[in-house]
Amino acid sequence: MGKCICPKCKSENIVPIMYGYPSPEAFEEEEKGNLKLGGCEMLIDGLAMPDRFCKDCKTKWCVDRLEADAIKKVRFKYWSNWGFYEPDSIVEAQWVFEIFKDGTIKYFAYPRESHKVLDKDKVIISTQRVQEFYEKLLDALKPWNAAYECQVCDGCSYRLDITYCDGRKKSHTGDIGGGTVDETIMNFFKFIPVVLCQDLVQIKMRSSAC
Repeated sequence: MGKCICPKCKSENIVPIMYGYPSPEAFEEEEKGNLKLGGCEMLIDGLAMPDRFCKDCKTKWCVDRLEADAIKKVRFKYWSNWGFYEPDSIVEAQWVFEIFKDGTIKYFAYPRESHKVLDKDKVIISTQRVQEFYEKLLDALKPWNAAYECQVCDGCSYRLDITYCDGRKKSHTGDIGGGTVDETIMNFFKFIPVVLCQDLVQIKMRSSAC
């Protein structure tokens, strides 16, 4: 298990919660303080049960149930699937937006086959607007992997990574074509009153949806 942080008290004294009928070894691990036994039920009303336990404040939680205020950062990367690019091409073909909880938005543009930064920018918006975006994004995604997506043969595809305050990430991929997730992201960028989004999002994303 990677490093995990309690969303309530910020302790790193975290153990996984194990469900199902426990083996003798599981009882031993619980006695050693290496895990928490959670019982036999793994789902309630179709929702995942808590999978982490804080030994300091006794909080139990599951990343799928964390709310928008537990998000630290959203990273949205999209890339062009059409056209031919030479390996050493310096034509922009990948774009990344990182939206932080404090209102910071970072933008990067890359070639198809390289991590060389061709363009970058940074803007600051209100934390309230970011919070509203996080909430709408989770509404579009939950339950995970059930979001409606359009499949596009060419055009652009995307990857969405959500980093939570407990240190874990959730990811979602799809094509830009009017699905619930990419439409939520597009609508967020439309109303950011900065040159960054006027010049890059409205032009590049509009063309990528073709």
